[in-house]
Amino acid sequence: MIKKVAVCPGCHSKITCKGEPGQKITLKCSHCGKKGIVVFSSKEIQIDEKNLVELECYPILEPFVSIKILKDTTSLDKFYNAIEPRLNEKEQEYLDFIQETLINSIDIRLDELDDSKVEVYLLGRISNIINEYKLIVDDVLKNKILYYIKRDFVWYGKIDPLMRDSNIEDISCDGSCLPIFLYHRKYGSLKSNIQFPNETTLSEFVVRLAQKCG
Repeated sequence: MIKKVAVCPGCHSKITCKGEPGQKITLKCSHCGKKGIVVFSSKEIQIDEKNLVELECYPILEPFVSIKILKDTTSLDKFYNAIEPRLNEKEQEYLDFIQETLINSIDIRLDELDDSKVEVYLLGRISNIINEYKLIVDDVLKNKILYYIKRDFVWYGKIDPLMRDSNIEDISCDGSCLPIFLYHRKYGSLKSNIQFPNETTLSEFVVRLAQKCG
C-alpha cells in the first residue's frame, strides 16, 4: 500500500490517500467537492545484486545519474542498472505533492522555453510551493526534486537515462510491468531495471513522446 498527499485542484487543500502500485483512484475534496484522479506508481525494478559482479560503472548525468553493467556469475546474464537519486518515503511524498501542485498550477508550455530558462522557472515554482506549504526541504533534496521534475515534465521520463547513454543503439519495450530491454554497443542485449508500472502510464508516455517529436 502506497500513501500519498494529493492537492485539490479547486481549493488546494491537502488530501491524504492510499492505493496499490499501479492503481488509479478518483478523489472528492471534502471542502469544495472538486474531483481529481490520483495515480499510484510502482517503484522501478530493483535488480538483486546477489551473485552479480560489476563489469563497469559510468556517469550519464552527473551528479544524478550513473550506469552499472552487472553480470550474473551463475547464469552469465548481463544487466543494465540505471542509478538515480534515492528518495526515502517522506522525500517521495514531498516529490509527489510538489508534482501534483505543479500540474495544477503551471500556466506555460515548458517545451517552448530554453533549457536554462526551464530550470530557473521550475526552481522558482518549486521554491514557492515549499515556502507556501512550509515543507521541510534542504538544498540536497531540492536538487533531487528538481531533477525528477525536469526528468518527467521536460525530458524523457523513465527512459531519460537510456536516451542520454551514447552506448545504447536500440530500446525495446514489450509492454507495461515488463523490463525495458536495450542493445549496448559494448555488452549487447541487456535487461534494464526500468519498466512502466501499468498500461495507462505507458500510453500517456507514448502520447507525450509523440507530441515531443511533433
